[in-house]
Amino acid sequence: MSDATFDAVIIGAGHNGLSLGTYLSKCGWDVAIFEKRTEEGGGLCTEELTRPGFLHNVHCNYHTLVGVCPVYEDLDLYDHGLEYVRPEVQMGSVFKDGTAITVHTDIDKTCASFARFSEKDAETFRRLHDEVKGYLDLILSTLMYSPPIPLVDITKALVVWKITDKAEFLSVHLRNMTINEFLDEHFENDKVKAMLAFQAAISGYATDLRGLAVSFPLLVGKMDNWHVCIGGSHQLAHSLWEAFAHAGGSVFLNTPVAAILTDNGKATGVRLFDGSEVKARHVVASTIDLEQTFLKMLPREKLDPDLVKHVEEYSHMDWSYYSVHLAMSEAPQYEAASFDPDIQQAWVLNAGYESLNDLTQDWKTVRAGKLADPKPNCAVNSLFDPTDAPDGSFTGLMRQFAPIEIGSGGMEAWDEMAGPYGERCIDAWASYAPNIRDATIEWQPYTPLDISRRMVNMVRGDWMGGMIDLDNLLTERPTPELSQYKTPFEGLYLCGATQHPHGFITFAPSYNALQVIAADHGLDRWWQ
Repeated sequence: MSDATFDAVIIGAGHNGLSLGTYLSKCGWDVAIFEKRTEEGGGLCTEELTRPGFLHNVHCNYHTLVGVCPVYEDLDLYDHGLEYVRPEVQMGSVFKDGTAITVHTDIDKTCASFARFSEKDAETFRRLHDEVKGYLDLILSTLMYSPPIPLVDITKALVVWKITDKAEFLSVHLRNMTINEFLDEHFENDKVKAMLAFQAAISGYATDLRGLAVSFPLLVGKMDNWHVCIGGSHQLAHSLWEAFAHAGGSVFLNTPVAAILTDNGKATGVRLFDGSEVKARHVVASTIDLEQTFLKMLPREKLDPDLVKHVEEYSHMDWSYYSVHLAMSEAPQYEAASFDPDIQQAWVLNAGYESLNDLTQDWKTVRAGKLADPKPNCAVNSLFDPTDAPDGSFTGLMRQFAPIEIGSGGMEAWDEMAGPYGERCIDAWASYAPNIRDATIEWQPYTPLDISRRMVNMVRGDWMGGMIDLDNLLTERPTPELSQYKTPFEGLYLCGATQHPHGFITFAPSYNALQVIAADHGLDRWWQ
């Protein structure tokens, strides 16, 4: 393209880039987004992986902050064609003995399901649910949709507030506990604990890592808020693109950035791979990974050696997802439906985990570079969105916790193991719903290696932008020096999944970066 100048240049047209661009455009700025891929949306991609008419959400399937994240309303995304369904039966677990647990949007129904396994646990969960919902808005506004504050300051505030006198479950001690330990302390039934741990695990929080119990209240708070994006997750990307275009912004697809331009310690624009230069009057914002931003796009000689070392040693997730996308002639018919008919309508399903120990052993297995016996989480979006499959057919998804590398074969071993492991995953689902095999018309695997090949921003299959660990949360993410969305270069901001809180469709990295940019440049905060 020809040389050009904009008020703000954003690298990456994922949901964070598009949302930040729209906010800034609505402030009156001239904004351009440059995207390497041929479509906008990043992980919000929906494709016909199996057969025509079957729409598969390749990366992001679960949208859990709809209605609580401010971006949806601020940017009028529903006016741009966005539509969601919140399934009444949010999730469930099926067990080997033919029983099942279901989690509903109706707390009474959830507690009734839990009570079939433990009345005590049902009562405990109701108290936990009610307590968390009472301060969920506070958690979201101060700990997610605001630039991060140190964990030690949060702890001090809770002590001053005398949290132990006012809350049964929220405690300063959570920072020293695993999610498993929290569940063991408060619940008694293995299956109830497995259900609660499962929903934390599929949100990216390993249940055996010390300190992650500090995030468990938020996970419980959104446990009944999982949404299906009608028409596939790419519809969210399309609504963002449309909102950005209506605000006057420009997206340049298939236009990768080669370098970030700097002058006297200030980011002044970007150089594209075709050699053209795009100048930025005020802001350059990167939504991509640290490695590309600092080690490939910025001149190494202008970087502090300690910063280079931190980026080179940045901790990525030590597990990923292996997926199976299915075109199906009918919905699964669970044997456990004779115990609880509602399991037939459960959207997010745990097929295999019966205890906390099951999860703990699988974490050890995948971190050791081995394939765990499949215990997939399963979803059939067509139960709630008839547009994602031909009439009378269904689109299915299985996701399995998986190693980044397989043994001595490394990541490339996935090319050989993708097919056989998919067969094992389908067999695991069929052990609970015997019609799955005959109902499967065609299926396609999608491995951690596929993730890293297709989405270079998801380094080594890391869809969360970095390890979810107490050492990489809040003001430690991605480093203390970079945690406030600024960089050593004036005008260069970070607003992708590497920033607080993390990846997933939270919009929080871009929303929080927006607050910092607005303060630095005196923008009118029309959204507040």
